Amino acid sequence: MKTKTKRLPHNAVVDPKKLKRLPRGSFLAQTAETQPRNTKVRISILIDLDVLNYFKVKAAKAGALAYQTQINQVLRGHMEGEQPVDANTLAQDDRFIRAVAKRVNQLSSKQPKRAVHAKRT
Repeated sequence: MKTKTKRLPHNAVVDPKKLKRLPRGSFLAQTAETQPRNTKVRISILIDLDVLNYFKVKAAKAGALAYQTQINQVLRGHMEGEQPVDANTLAQDDRFIRAVAKRVNQLSSKQPKRAVHAKRT
């Protein structure tokens, strides 16, 4: 598809007084602006309709952030471990269960063995 661009006629005269001079380097991005945290990337993603509707309803409220921003915040929170821990989710997580079992074994091996005294009657 061919795009149309505005071009000056071949014989047009440009008045340099009308052009604004920019300070040197003003077009360069600042260092903080180029960090991955501040760089937005356009993607195409498939999510469940009810998830999308949930964020769009929240975004429709006065003063709310855009739904894309809210989704990004939830993903960042999960990535950075800020999500609240749900006990039911942990109980179903095999890695968590193995880690707990390993820690229990470590703690039980460090404690001195207690002598079991049999009751005499």
